Parts: sequence; structure tokens; C-alpha cells
Amino acid sequence: MKNSTEEIAPVLESEKKLDPKMSKIKVAFLYVLIGGLVVSALISVVAILIGQFNEAVLKALLTTFIFVTHSLLILGLVSADKYNTIGKAIIPTTIFGVIIANLFTSTLGTWGIWNNDLSWRSFLLYTLLVGAAFIVTAVLKLRATNHTPTNISVYATVGFILLLTVLLAPWIFSPQTVNDYPLYYRIVGAVAILGATSLSLSAIFNRLIASKAPKVEKVPQPNTPGGMIAIYVVFGTIAGLFWLSGVGAFLYSAATANSDRTPYSEIDERSDYRKYR
Repeated sequence: MKNSTEEIAPVLESEKKLDPKMSKIKVAFLYVLIGGLVVSALISVVAILIGQFNEAVLKALLTTFIFVTHSLLILGLVSADKYNTIGKAIIPTTIFGVIIANLFTSTLGTWGIWNNDLSWRSFLLYTLLVGAAFIVTAVLKLRATNHTPTNISVYATVGFILLLTVLLAPWIFSPQTVNDYPLYYRIVGAVAILGATSLSLSAIFNRLIASKAPKVEKVPQPNTPGGMIAIYVVFGTIAGLFWLSGVGAFLYSAATANSDRTPYSEIDERSDYRKYR
């Protein structure tokens, strides 16, 4: 009788094989990217040669720069993705998605279609998503093949992380608005505590099942190419730096919101005093 590791091994080996359909999609996307680069470059060249060197030309040049940098990032990611994990694995799919999204939002901000501040806040949201993808992937590595309590704790942790990510989006885009609602910070704090507790339980369960091997086995993980690891390090470092500054800014906003609000009991006392004065 084969054990669980032997049963899962063929699945992991199949992930290493190139998917012809995914490869064709990647090639088609690269051709579309090439077309966008050519059109952007032609617009910039025509603007420089025919028009005056004004704000429109600067926007055209900046648009070309945005397309070039994002295209290089996409090319690097697609080239490193030797096992076609984009669309299957969480981290490469998230990175690919945020690069495409930032390409469009940056371009919209450059041409004033929407406020530049909105483009910047969109970028902050993308770093939040990338960081969450790394954390979720790390948590999922704690799963076990035949230990229900561990898996329940792991998936509960993932749920809290996703919920916390959704809750932080309003603060990123409109911190002044959420400052009027101190209850918002209480909810975020409660979800963060539940997530941290669930994560701690997952780590403890994972440690306990390690002592029971081979009866309980962790879910095998596929190999990651060296090029993809380099991309993970770069994007993980950027997301980590923004997360550190974001946590400090969020705590400051929460403290400021609470200090700027007058307690309801104090308001009631003042109103009663004025009423019977």
C-alpha cells in the first residue's frame, strides 16, 4: 500500500511539466505587450518630433517609461515561471495581477484621468495584496495530510488574513473618513487578534504533528525555480518595507482617532449639566 507521500509525488511531478495551453497564453500576452510598447513609443516619438515639448510630451514619455518598466517585470516573471504556476499558485498569480493593475492605474494617473493620489493609494493596496499572498502561502505550508484540527486552524487563519486585507482597504483609500468611526479600528484590532491566535494554534499543531510522524504527514510542497525565488525576494522585500511603515501609520491613525473623539459618557454629562443649569 502506498503512503500519502508516494500518492502525491506524481501530482508534484506533473506540476513541473509545461502546460502547452498556458505557454500559448503567455506567448499571446507577450505579443500584446510588444504591441502596446510599440504604440506607446511611436506616440512619444511623434509627439517629440511634431509637437512642442510641453506637458503632453512629458506625459507621453512617462507613459512609455511605465510600459517599459512593467513589461520588463512581466517578462522576468514569465521567464522565471518555468512550471507555469501563474494562475495556479497564489504568490506568482498575485504578483502578475498587481503588475498589470499598476500598469493601468499608473497610466490613468499620469494622464489625469483620475487623481495621482488615487494611483499612489492603489499601489499601497497592491503591496498589501502581495504581502497577504506571502503570508497566506506560508500559513498553507502548515497543513497536514490527515490531521483535521491543523487544517481547520490553518484555513481559519487564511480566512482572518483575507478578512483583514478587505478591512484595511477603506483605510488605505480614505483614512480621514474611517477616522470618524472609532469602531472601525476596534473591528480591525479584533480580527487581527483572532488571526494571530489562529496562526499560533496552527504553528503549535504543526509542531505537535511533527512528533507523531510518520502517522501524520505534512502536505508536500512543489519545488520553486531559482529565478522565481529571486522575484519573491524582491517583491517580498518591497512589500515588507511598506507593511512596516503601514503598520506604524495605522496605529498612529487609530490612536489619533481615539484621542480626537470625546467619550460618549462625557458628552452626556455635559448635556445633562447644561439641561439642569
